Amino acid sequence: MSQSAAPALRVEELTVRYGGITAVNGISLEVGVGEAVAVIGSNGAGKTSMLQGIMRLAPATSREVSFEGQSLARREAHELAHLGIGYVPEGRELFPGLTVREELLIGGRKHTRPENDRRLDEIYTLFPRLKERYAQITATLSGGEQQMVAIARALMMNPRLLLLDEPSLGLAPVIQDIVYAALEKLKGAGLSMLLVEQNAHRAFQLCQRTYVLELGAIRREGPSDVLKSDADVRHAYLGG
Repeated sequence: MSQSAAPALRVEELTVRYGGITAVNGISLEVGVGEAVAVIGSNGAGKTSMLQGIMRLAPATSREVSFEGQSLARREAHELAHLGIGYVPEGRELFPGLTVREELLIGGRKHTRPENDRRLDEIYTLFPRLKERYAQITATLSGGEQQMVAIARALMMNPRLLLLDEPSLGLAPVIQDIVYAALEKLKGAGLSMLLVEQNAHRAFQLCQRTYVLELGAIRREGPSDVLKSDADVRHAYLGG
């Protein structure tokens, strides 16, 4: 397959083990170019371990993990951002002593100043609240504002694929609305996304396709509109 025809992300038979514990057991998934794909599952299903395995941050084996046709097997974790993969971890992992602007510039550290200025303008359009808070220390921000910073920091690298781990976790519904409206705009602009969520309602609204992860294995997959009508999925993840 030529690189131009390759999906944004292909994962085949990914397994993540911590000692004798298997957190992810041979899962396979794919994200097409410009596609938003969700992985839903309860707490402990293996969602974070899956993303960390893809990002080379956890002990993983696989038949293949590739980005736009390029194998990631021999890549170090820090190289993936430079290839075009953005990662928003659970818990945000911000530097508490930095201002919003300083935090964002970490994401754009490999760019020229004119490029960073352009990216900052785009970020502030996407998240106007960050423009208001640009000089504020990140540790003093609300949880929702910190989530915006974490997403914006990943976007400063101008990624072609964005991996997000529980972006709605701990956020009030009104802040979730702001975050997901921004993700909808990014999807509309053609950014490929792999979204991990416990909040199936949000995931189904944003993503065209969804995988259901249970006990480290993919149990169901398909178009989001189909899965959200599945009786078992509704009972387990939608409360109905």
